Amino acid sequence: MNRRTLSFIALAISMFYGVGFVVIPDGSRSGYAVIGAVVVALAWVASGRFGKPDHQG
Repeated sequence: MNRRTLSFIALAISMFYGVGFVVIPDGSRSGYAVIGAVVVALAWVASGRFGKPDHQG
């Protein structure tokens, strides 16, 4: 998959993570913060590590 597509997916995950803080009740936010941060970090690492360059050269 090219890097642009993976970056878009990582951006969408990051945005849903941020919006999730509005939906999640106050008592559950600490667990959500830790798990969500790991998922967001893995998405961005995957986009940089496994994404194919957009162009050859």
